[in-house]
Amino acid sequence: MDTPRDTPRQTFDNLDPHKRGRVLEESLAEFAEHGYHQASVNRIVGRLGIAKGSLFQYFGSKEGLFRHLFTRALDEIKAPLKAIRDADTGEAFPARLRRVFVEGAAFARAHPLIWRVYRRMVTQDDFPMRAMLLSQVRGEALTYFRELVEGGQVRGEIRPEVDPLAAAFLIEAALDRALTAQDSALLDAGYGLSLDDENIRQDRLAALADILSRGLAVPTGDQNVPTRQHD
Repeated sequence: MDTPRDTPRQTFDNLDPHKRGRVLEESLAEFAEHGYHQASVNRIVGRLGIAKGSLFQYFGSKEGLFRHLFTRALDEIKAPLKAIRDADTGEAFPARLRRVFVEGAAFARAHPLIWRVYRRMVTQDDFPMRAMLLSQVRGEALTYFRELVEGGQVRGEIRPEVDPLAAAFLIEAALDRALTAQDSALLDAGYGLSLDDENIRQDRLAALADILSRGLAVPTGDQNVPTRQHD
């Protein structure tokens, strides 16, 4: 049976962990700097000091390499967000959403290469696999936020008449815009997300999350609003 294109072959799995890390780091840097079409396998293997055939043996092709990098990055992004959603601590929806905005933005700033590749894919129509990969990202993001909203409805924190999918779309759009504003003073438009002051940035992100939470919330003092049940 053939190895799936986004799964490294056994020869890559058998590499020393440090060597595997270097292959992924140098490959990610190449795609982040040059995009997909201009990214050069020759430059990657030159920096690594390995034969070009070795990289193809690991991933099959340039596309296979990129698919693996994308899948790995997506897994890294999802891990802390899933922990917030699934935490069984009695944490209310507003606090959960605030953490999503703050920690999501912190991840983007801590992993600039991953974020740069993602932004290239969003803005470049000719990016290979663009439709498939963006559909995957957007689909998983909408599912994540829909489940977050539904959890708030079950706990009686969010109005039962709120459409979870519409709310998820709004939240995802606001977060994506906020993450983009971190990288550009022009797009930030003076809000403060592009500043180097971490305290200001976190305050601004929390403010966005709080406004969204208040718009979805059950009115204060309304104790008779039924919770929404979900399968």
